[in-house]
Amino acid sequence: MPHTSDEDQTEMDSRIERYRLFWDRESVDRPLIGFDVGGFYPLQRFQALQQLGSGAELQPDMVDPSSFLDAYEQLYREGLAVGDRIIRGASPIPALPWMEAMLGCPVRIAKDSIWAEERAAGWEELEAAAVSDDNPWLRVYLDFLRALVRLSAGRYPVSQPILRGVSDLMGALRGHSQVLIDCIEFPERARPLARACADALIHVITRHLEAAEPFHGGYSIEQYSLWCPDRIVRLQEDASSVYSPTLYREIIKPEDRRVAAAFPLCLIHLHSSSLFLLDDFLDIDDIDVFQINRDAVGVHLQEMVPGLKKIQDAGRLLLLRADFQEEEIALVARELSPIGLMIQIVTHGPAEAVAFQDLLRRYWTDPV
Repeated sequence: MPHTSDEDQTEMDSRIERYRLFWDRESVDRPLIGFDVGGFYPLQRFQALQQLGSGAELQPDMVDPSSFLDAYEQLYREGLAVGDRIIRGASPIPALPWMEAMLGCPVRIAKDSIWAEERAAGWEELEAAAVSDDNPWLRVYLDFLRALVRLSAGRYPVSQPILRGVSDLMGALRGHSQVLIDCIEFPERARPLARACADALIHVITRHLEAAEPFHGGYSIEQYSLWCPDRIVRLQEDASSVYSPTLYREIIKPEDRRVAAAFPLCLIHLHSSSLFLLDDFLDIDDIDVFQINRDAVGVHLQEMVPGLKKIQDAGRLLLLRADFQEEEIALVARELSPIGLMIQIVTHGPAEAVAFQDLLRRYWTDPV
C-alpha cells in the first residue's frame, strides 16, 4: 500500500463524508456532482481491445490483463486532472459483455464496438444455464479484477463493470424477440430461465466481492464514480423497456427482487424508456439507488421530471447521468431536491469538465 500523508487522508475523509451525506439523505444545499471524462463509448479507452481485429470472436485466452494496465493508469491520471472531489475507480474492461460471455454467447469486436451475439439456445441447452467457478470467462474476469487491485495499491477502488440484468440475459440466451414470445406462450419455461439468470448474477457478483478489496470501508460502482458504504450490486434492466407491465411483474420482477435482496445495497440502472415500469421498480424495497440515463435520443429531461420526483418522494436515492446542457442543469436545480441526489456529467475530456465547473457555480456554491 502506498504511503498516505495526513493531508491526503484528510482530503479522502472529506470526500467520503460527501458520499455519506448522499447515502444518509442528509440535508444539503447542493447535489453530489462528478464528471465522467471517458464518454459513452468505453471501448475507445482500450487500444489493446481494438487491436484484436475487426469481427474477431473474442476468446478468454485473448484477454491478458497486463496489456491493459497502462490504459488504466492513463485513465486514473485523467481523472485527477478534472479537479472535482468524487472517487473514481476501475473495473475489468467495462465495454466487454462479461455475463453474456460467461453464459456462452459469442463475443465479437470491431473497431468501435464490442457485442455479444444472441445464442438462440434451445430449452434443452438452457436447463444447465449457470456460471460455475471453473467457467473460463469467470476465471479471466477474476484474474483481471485481482490485477487491478494490485495496480491500484489502495489509490482507488476496484469495482463491478456492467454485468447486465435478468431481462438482458434472457434475451441474450434465447434472442430478444423470441424471449418475449416465450414469456407469453411458455411462462412455465420462461420463469426458470429468469431464475437461472438471477442465480448466475448472484454467483458472479458474490465471487467479485470476495476478490475485491474494500476501499476506505466501502465499495464502488466504477461507471458512476459512486462510493458505497457496504457491498453493492449493480442491476440493470435495459430490455425491460419492451416488456408489458404484466410480463415484467410475472416473469422478471420476482428475480429482480431476489438479486436486490442478496446484497446489502442495490443500484438499478434504467433508461428513460423503462420509466413506465417505475412503480414496479419502486415496489422492490431493496433497490436503494435509481440511476437514470437521459439518453442522447428519446425522452427529454423535462418529460422525465415527474418520474424523477416520484423516486425522490419515495425516499430513494437518485443518480442522473447525461451529457448535460446548461438548461438541463437549471432544470435539475429548480425541480429536484439536492437531498440524496447525484448527477454525473459526461464530457469528452478533463478540459471540458474543468470548464463546466464554472457553469455549475451559477446554480450551487461549492458544487465539486
